[in-house]
Amino acid sequence: MSLKTRIQELKAQLPKEHQELSHYVEHALQALESFEAEHRRIAATQAVAGVKISGAEEVVFYDTISRIKEELVNTLQKTVEDFVHKGDKNWSKNFKDGID
Repeated sequence: MSLKTRIQELKAQLPKEHQELSHYVEHALQALESFEAEHRRIAATQAVAGVKISGAEEVVFYDTISRIKEELVNTLQKTVEDFVHKGDKNWSKNFKDGID
């Protein structure tokens, strides 16, 4: 399932007054995608100029960005779980400092 689909499903589970949290995650993902596009543009420019691009460094860069995106969505999921279980005395909170 794509990250955007997961975000939409999680948004539907949030109370109306807290759905802006999903917008923040969407905006953060868009910022990371813009960062990736800018990196690709710079790498392409350098390649055309004859600068040798390290394939290993590129793999690390894209892997790191991918992991950051996944972690943003996972954090949103934990937040939604805490909202869904708010008031449940048997629920072990994901965020001890609360969600409000």
